[in-house]
Amino acid sequence: MSKFKNVVIFGASQGIGKALVQEYAGAGCTLVLLSRNGESIAELCAGLCAENKPAFSLKCDITDAKSVIAGVNFALDKLKTIDLVIINSGVGGPNWMESFSSEQFRQTFEVNTFGIAHVLEVVVPLMKKQGYGTIAGVTSLADVRGYGGSSSYSASKAAASILLEAARVELKKDNIRVITVRPGFVKTAMTDKNEFKMPLLMQPDKAARIIRRGIESGRSIVQFPFPIVMATRFIKFLPNWIFDWAMNIARPKK
Repeated sequence: MSKFKNVVIFGASQGIGKALVQEYAGAGCTLVLLSRNGESIAELCAGLCAENKPAFSLKCDITDAKSVIAGVNFALDKLKTIDLVIINSGVGGPNWMESFSSEQFRQTFEVNTFGIAHVLEVVVPLMKKQGYGTIAGVTSLADVRGYGGSSSYSASKAAASILLEAARVELKKDNIRVITVRPGFVKTAMTDKNEFKMPLLMQPDKAARIIRRGIESGRSIVQFPFPIVMATRFIKFLPNWIFDWAMNIARPKK
């Protein structure tokens, strides 16, 4: 059983988000599922309710601040209090400098970074008012450097990780825990677009179990798998000339 009674999950329609829905539903939580794919989460919600697992869903666009406000208000109406909010919405895919698009860059930040900001703007005052709460934002182990072919993704995740870290430091005194979730490679529709070999590729259900256990254990950062975590720590401090050389080998432009 989970120590959280009422859980809200943004980006609940597929991949890690969908796996987290099943993980927390199985742990006895009451869920509110939010996603741009309203049809998918409505179907998922109906399946949970048929198994006597309480759940509610609403179509919600995390890039739209008004939509996020509506989603959180919907959750509050159904749950009365919110113990845990998981911000899982994310986009990615290859993008190379020879065809770089500032519009694509902006769209990536709208979901991966501003999406988290929109949720924080609404949820922080709510949790301060109720006197407690936990917020978990999903970023990535790709947040440590600018990887070739992934500039928009890496930059947006780096900004998101820094945002969550600042929130964690500030909100601790208010009895609000902020957790940064940094997965490695997880098999999803997003990672299926990657053009390079992904070591230790993990299934979403395994990732969801690790995330839930990490959140419940009280960690400030949940990051996995361990070999990739250690590799990124090493990569972070590589001299630029070695990093550049390694990237040209590991991720050559096709």
